This record gives sequence, C-alpha cells and structure tokens, in this order.
Amino acid sequence: MKLSCLRFVLIFSFLCVSCAPGLVNGQDNRLVNQLKSHVVALDSLDLAGESNVRIMSKALPREFQILGIGEQSHGTSEFFTARLLLIKALAADPALTKIGLEAPMAEVEQLNDYLLKGRGDLEAILRSFRLYGYECAEFVDLIESVGKMGKARGKAIRFFGFDMQSPFQSLQNLRDSGGASDISDSLKSLLHYYELLSNEVYNHSISATDFAELKTLSDQVLTKLAEKARTHELVRKSIHNYRQFLLLNDSGHAHTMDIQSEIRDSLMAENVLAEIEPGKKMVILAHNAHLQRTPNIFSKSIGSYLARKLGGAYQCVGLTTAYGFYTTFNPKAGHITDQNKVFAGDSTTWEYHFSKLPQPVFFMNTAVLKQQLKGIRWPGRYRLLVYGLPDNQFFDGSLPDDFDYILHIRQTSGNHSFYLK
Repeated sequence: MKLSCLRFVLIFSFLCVSCAPGLVNGQDNRLVNQLKSHVVALDSLDLAGESNVRIMSKALPREFQILGIGEQSHGTSEFFTARLLLIKALAADPALTKIGLEAPMAEVEQLNDYLLKGRGDLEAILRSFRLYGYECAEFVDLIESVGKMGKARGKAIRFFGFDMQSPFQSLQNLRDSGGASDISDSLKSLLHYYELLSNEVYNHSISATDFAELKTLSDQVLTKLAEKARTHELVRKSIHNYRQFLLLNDSGHAHTMDIQSEIRDSLMAENVLAEIEPGKKMVILAHNAHLQRTPNIFSKSIGSYLARKLGGAYQCVGLTTAYGFYTTFNPKAGHITDQNKVFAGDSTTWEYHFSKLPQPVFFMNTAVLKQQLKGIRWPGRYRLLVYGLPDNQFFDGSLPDDFDYILHIRQTSGNHSFYLK
C-alpha cells in the first residue's frame, strides 16, 4: 500500500492510538476456545501444497464477482505463498479470468505480454512498477505459477493493474503509438521531465510549479491525441491511466494525505469495476487496508466502494501474522532489510489471541465467527504495516467486520527482495 511511502511513515509516527482495556483472563480463554473450535487448520509445512488446495477449494466462497486477497505488509514471504494457494484453489473455475494488482495499469500490461507471448524480461517488467515489494523471488514464483495454471487448464489468467502511481509506461505507449513529430517531441519532453523528478514522482511530492508546467504540456498533448483515442484502445487506456496519475498528483491536494488517499482508493475501485465482465470472476491483490469492506483508518477503502456497489458479490480475505519479520526499507540500516520485526502485541490485539491457538496456520469465516462470539468481548485492534518502517504496528479496527475471511500464519519471514544486501 504505497501512497507516498515516506510521508506515510511520518504520519504513522504521529497518529494517536486509543488502546482498549486488556481482556481479562476469563474472557481471554473464552475467545481462544471459540477460535479453536471454529478455525480450519492448514498444513503449515507446505502452504501452497495440494492438501491445502483441496481444503481451500471447499472453504472459499463460490458466489462472487470479485475476491480481494490482502496482506498485512507488502514484504512478507508467506503472504505471497498464501495468495498462490488461494489462486490455485480457485483456478479450476473457468469463470476466473483475471488477477488485479495494486500496481500501475500500463506497466502491468507488460506481464501479459511476458506470460502469453514470451516478450520482455520479467525482472525488468517488475522494476518498471517502481514498487520494490513486487521485486522479489516470491512474486516471480507467483507469476510463473499463474502462467502454468493457465496453460494446464487451457485458458489463460490475465493480469491487470488498477493503480495509477506511475506516468512512465502510459507516456511511452503514447509515444510508441506513432503520430505527428510535435506530439512525439512533447511526449519525449514529458518523459525526460518525469525522469528528472523521479524521486518526487515516487513520493508524490511534485511541487506546484513543476506540476503546473507538466499539466500544461500534458493537456496540449492529450488534446491532440483525443481523436486517435477513439479508435486505438491502447492510446485510450494510456490516456486514462495518465489522467488519473495527474489527478492523484494535482498540487492542490497532493500533500494532503487523507484527500489523496480517498482519491486514490476511489480511482482504484473505479478501475477494478471497469474490468468486470458478465459471468466472469476476478481476484484482486492489494494491502489489507485497501481491500477491507469498511473505510480504513486513512480514508474510504477500495473494498468499501466495491462492497457498496456489489454487495455480497464482493468478498475479501485478510492475511494476518503474529510473529516474525518482514522486508522493507529500514532508515537506520540505510537500505532494504528482511529483519524488521513483527510481534503479536498485547491482549487488545487479534494477533495476540491468534498466537495462542494450537493451529499455526488457519482459515476462518468471520460471519460464522461473529455468531459464535456473541456475548464475548473481542479485541479492538489489529496490525497494519505500510511501506517503510512505522513506529506503531497496531490500529483500531474490527477484524470480523472488516473482512469476510481471515487466513492467519503465526510465524512469517521477510520476502526475498532483489535489493537485499
């Protein structure tokens, strides 16, 4: 979940968290006992193995249009494997045709060229996302595995991006589409300008002066391309993607986190809804905070928009962990490391109680859980880890209300980033 990763970390440091009083031992035990009798245990030694695939094929919902599969951090190795497990469990259904990624639309299109036509270099494609959480061995395995699944079932599963945080591939697509020399020169100038502002683009910190110049030049180019967009799908999609990037980075609100967060999530929801096809299903992969059915602590989430539009046709799975490490940029180390600690928290957190269960890996339906927990006070906080290294890991939230399902992995580790030293 990257919305100006550096600013997010700073904001996290100043957020105040209201800690509910700890659960007393009796309530503690009742909660754990109810969880014990309710969860579906999974094989922790072979997470994406056939035994777990069979179990999840029965446990996952069948009647949905969109299934969101989240993660508590973008840097947890086992979350990639858990997502692969769930995709495997759904892949036998020919109605599943797409997987959406929290990554730039135009850049993700190159994944399909790689999988379906053998074009390009996968690591270079992932690098173009400019989201280091995808640049790891685990995501490469997921991509390759999805390609094999498509071939095995005789029907490919296509990836699509629903984010808009990069202008680069959209502008390159427009330049490659051909056209008058003045348009080509203007697009070249825009690409060069953004390369010079690479850090500002990454951190959503383009100055008002720079943005005004970029917007003026962009409007001139896009106006000239309007006619071509009517008959050229790639041009139309690239213009749409780039206009969303401009909207997200408008200097009038780009440095106001809550406004920018809501704009981003609403646009991502719009992009997901645009991918719906009658009779077809899709999986979307993003951070838990984006996919939860309720507004997150920053703004309305993608999931809240989708749930309001689709009702029960939108379902979401939250992935959680109690202990271990995750991969992210560590300011003290000065580089990306996989030794950033994850801990279970106190009795006000769901992770604390999950860690008490004998099942190290389990799946549960939260609708059933809520029925079983009537009369039992449950925790009021759970983990939320964004890009970077926040001072606080836990925030207020109702896990059973925010997600339709939970897949918990007690012990996790940092993913194998290409940038580890």
